[in-house]
Amino acid sequence: MRSRHPGTALATVLVATLLALTACGAGEQDEQQAEPREPEVEQPAEAALAADWLAAQVDDGVVRNEQYDFDDHGLGIDVALALRALGGHEPVVQQVAGALEGSVEEYTTGGTEGLYSGAVAKLASFAVLSGGKPTSFGGTDLVERLEGLVSTRPVSAGRLQDSAPGADVANTIGQAFGAHALEAVGSPAAAPVTAYLLDQQCAGGWFRLLLTEDATARDQSCDGGDPEGRSAPDTDATALVVLALLELEEPPAEVREALQRAQGWLVEQQDADGSLVAEPGAGDPVSSSNSTGLAGWVLGRLGACEEAARAARWLAAVQVAEGEREAGAVAYSQEALASLPPSGRIAVPERDQWRRATAQAAPALEHLQAERCDAGSP
Repeated sequence: MRSRHPGTALATVLVATLLALTACGAGEQDEQQAEPREPEVEQPAEAALAADWLAAQVDDGVVRNEQYDFDDHGLGIDVALALRALGGHEPVVQQVAGALEGSVEEYTTGGTEGLYSGAVAKLASFAVLSGGKPTSFGGTDLVERLEGLVSTRPVSAGRLQDSAPGADVANTIGQAFGAHALEAVGSPAAAPVTAYLLDQQCAGGWFRLLLTEDATARDQSCDGGDPEGRSAPDTDATALVVLALLELEEPPAEVREALQRAQGWLVEQQDADGSLVAEPGAGDPVSSSNSTGLAGWVLGRLGACEEAARAARWLAAVQVAEGEREAGAVAYSQEALASLPPSGRIAVPERDQWRRATAQAAPALEHLQAERCDAGSP
């Protein structure tokens, strides 16, 4: 679901906010979910610039990939979730939601006769966050679809799995979106899906990206032998799972413990300059705004304010400055920023990379203002 090439970053990004819906108060809660938290302290200029640039990438609710000529609905969700977190662009968020209501089949099936669980979960999650109803989004019951993709086999109970032809590409990020969406509507599948998600946290505190390849294996936890070598540390997966778990209304003790362990691991991965890499210890890692942004966002939510501020400062250093043609855009890396042409215009082949980087980095820029850091840990 995700490429490590700088031009693509996460194929499933999210940011999940888990709010329980009840049948008697759904209308009022939908309205609350559609509105991000109102900031108490003025937003840093860098965060506002990033939000404005992201909003400009959306045309009638769609982020269009000009290079390969298709509507990138997954990236549209990423952009909308970042805008929701930053505030001030709710009409754009609703435009994205409206466009997706007309593209449910295209996005969740990928043009096949089956379903991709990660896309179904991500869309159901976004439906909740944007104030919609995942049980009737674009005329489709996304919850019913998602529940139909949850394994009930004893050894893999709660695991999301694709029904699309070919290899099953479900992963931990999709699992986190699924836990969010199912918990938000009070689905009985929420508990096993969340339990399976927690099993993907490794002893060191990180969450792995890839699930156990053999869905019939007796032990499918991160530390269950890992016969396929799929339990490598992953900064982005860890941050995205934490963002989902943080929004549980009444997180049980095991979730609070998982959050604390993940926070400790993320802090350990941060370089002195504030940056992080996607896969610590793998090859020749390069600090990226995707990983630094997601981790900085998480650390701020957890109350690790000093670390969040360091991440924000690193991100600001790779952001196009105010007054420039692409002001507010955040580069994938220092090298990417230096490669911006003299015209200041991001070329079509590079624009996808810049959009993904900015969507994952923008919310973390809020922590340039220390008072915008959350004051508590789980």
